[in-house]
Amino acid sequence: MTSSAHEPFDASQYKVLCVDDEPNILSALRRMLSLEGFQVFTAESGAQALDMLAKEPVNVIISDMQMPQMNGAQLLEKVRQQWPQTMRLLLTGASDVSGAIDAINQGAIYRYTAKPWNDEELLGTLKSAIAFGTLASEHERLEALTEAQKDSLNEMVETLESRVQERTKDLRAAYVASIKAFSNLLELRRPDLLPHSRRVATLSMKMAKLAGLSEDDCQSVFIAGLLHDIGKVGLSDRVLNTKFIELPLADAKVYRTHCAMGEATLNTLDDMKNVAAIIRSHHEYFNGTGFPDALSGNDIPIGARIVAIVEAYEELQSGDYAKSESSPADAVRVVLSNKGKLFCPEMTDVFVKALRS
Repeated sequence: MTSSAHEPFDASQYKVLCVDDEPNILSALRRMLSLEGFQVFTAESGAQALDMLAKEPVNVIISDMQMPQMNGAQLLEKVRQQWPQTMRLLLTGASDVSGAIDAINQGAIYRYTAKPWNDEELLGTLKSAIAFGTLASEHERLEALTEAQKDSLNEMVETLESRVQERTKDLRAAYVASIKAFSNLLELRRPDLLPHSRRVATLSMKMAKLAGLSEDDCQSVFIAGLLHDIGKVGLSDRVLNTKFIELPLADAKVYRTHCAMGEATLNTLDDMKNVAAIIRSHHEYFNGTGFPDALSGNDIPIGARIVAIVEAYEELQSGDYAKSESSPADAVRVVLSNKGKLFCPEMTDVFVKALRS
């Protein structure tokens, strides 16, 4: 127990060990300290004092300087090493002052008192030493508490990071599951759409990497390529199964809504916002003649400019945009002939590079 600054000093809470090889000195110290209410212990040598401390730690030790075998400075240095929280006072004669000062400088003692001592001064020094020791102990306690709290905080952070990683894995799994579910919807409506979409996704991803897009943007381009036709799920069988060039004007208008429908479908998922933007614009043309927003040039998202080229290349080969199917070489020629017109010039060059690599 320790007393606070707002409570009277209660000496009975504190243990004091007095060490001196002269019995009369020990008796005087015991009498003075006992009258103040301190719990007093005495030892007649340094060795005896160390034995007693091993069994009964104290708050303060008061030692005489001149003692045989082990002097006061040597004793208090050992006490400092083994019981650093015990405050250390030294009683010294006039001839021993230099040794006492050396002991203070080395951190072995709190303060020294010259013999013969003044009772009030010695008691004041003793109480000052106790107050200092109490503050030092409280400081150490707070430091230990701070360290423990820091360790606890670090543990909490590690736990939180672990949970975030687990949650991220869960979200990623849900993300992948969503993509698979949308892909399955395409396959259920028209089985040939899924392999077409996979080819568009693969080549679009290759172009995105060659164009120097970030890893996240490359992934968005890949998923957009895979799901670019997701809006067609809402089309009627008549519109879905008829070539675009053969659709009546009214059905062609309905067909053109599939880009916005695809965007609306994916916008319900936070992780799909970039993908949805690419899907909305994958039928925009560089010269502004595309749909649904008649965007032109670099106003068209770069991912959409990539997917537009690859889808046209694939659709030309399947015959969806022509009366007959084109060979891969003819499809490339059509794409190149529309460089700067329907298709972004820069991405058209990347498209050619992707086919060659």
